[in-house]
Amino acid sequence: MSNQNYAQYTLTDFLEDDSFIQWVINGDAKSNVFWQSFLISYPEKDKVVQEAASIIRVYRKQVIFTNDDHREKVWNRIDASIPKRTVSPTKTFRLPLYFKVAASIAILIACSVMLWTLKNNHTTVVTTSYGEVKAVTLPDQSIVMLNGNSTLTYEDSWDNRAAREVWIKGEAYFDIRHLNQDTAFVMPSERFIVHGNGIDIRVLGTSFNVKSRRNKTNIALLSGKIEVSYADSASVPSGGLVMMPGDYVEYSGQKLLIKKKLLRPHKAATWTVREITFTDPSLNDIMETLQDNYGYAINVEDKDMMDMKIEGEISVTSIQELLSLVSTTLSIRVEESGKEIIITRK
Repeated sequence: MSNQNYAQYTLTDFLEDDSFIQWVINGDAKSNVFWQSFLISYPEKDKVVQEAASIIRVYRKQVIFTNDDHREKVWNRIDASIPKRTVSPTKTFRLPLYFKVAASIAILIACSVMLWTLKNNHTTVVTTSYGEVKAVTLPDQSIVMLNGNSTLTYEDSWDNRAAREVWIKGEAYFDIRHLNQDTAFVMPSERFIVHGNGIDIRVLGTSFNVKSRRNKTNIALLSGKIEVSYADSASVPSGGLVMMPGDYVEYSGQKLLIKKKLLRPHKAATWTVREITFTDPSLNDIMETLQDNYGYAINVEDKDMMDMKIEGEISVTSIQELLSLVSTTLSIRVEESGKEIIITRK
């Protein structure tokens, strides 16, 4: 494929391209030359190429969830649960033909209903432990990166006549497969809805980060367009909030707390490649992240210390590096003891 063809690629296109995946996983000299040439010719694609490559590297190390895998497990459990009986000799008698036909139809209907129920009512729940990042493939091949101490819930089989829906507790990065071609007329099956902490996010095809913790939900939109509304929108007089790339919002219950523009929106999802980043954080912001994502207990000598702030951006790759930076910048003592962080004044 030529450079010009790849110039039209979106993030999802790169993630589905065999040649690109092979280059990321095990690139040779020839493929390295090709992709370096591509990025020189189309520098505006550097960001999406790096994002796709990062997702692929993490994704290969994680458990992959597919419908076929789940379906096989379900049917294996069903088969194992059926008691194996030894048929004892019985008297033989004949039914009239119309009785046989009626019985066959009844059995077929019963089996169809049972199969439909088993295949359509299975809920998948994916959880992560503290500090774990997991990649999940949804039934429509959309990709979700799940941060530590988080839960993603969805139906294993999606009805092609209804909206695609997932429920998130914790933090996740979504790269949604785009199904809609006509933005003026959206079919129910083309909608994608993320439910989290009283907030509904309606998506066509886009990438965004959602964190739903401590009775708050914040959303950073990296690309595309989404609409955010309250789960019980009938009781709220205002309509949904339409977000554009770079927008950031934070909700608590049915109240909008923050709405702003991010200078570097991709920073919201750097956790997917094991980076820990903050912008102008307070000590409380940093410690909440260590509690929520990594399971640390925080012991602070003086609660007022939690209001101390670090100006500028923080970008580190380990908790130890983060704690050292915090200690040096704020001139405080930060000690790690197992899963406890102890903060005292120097």
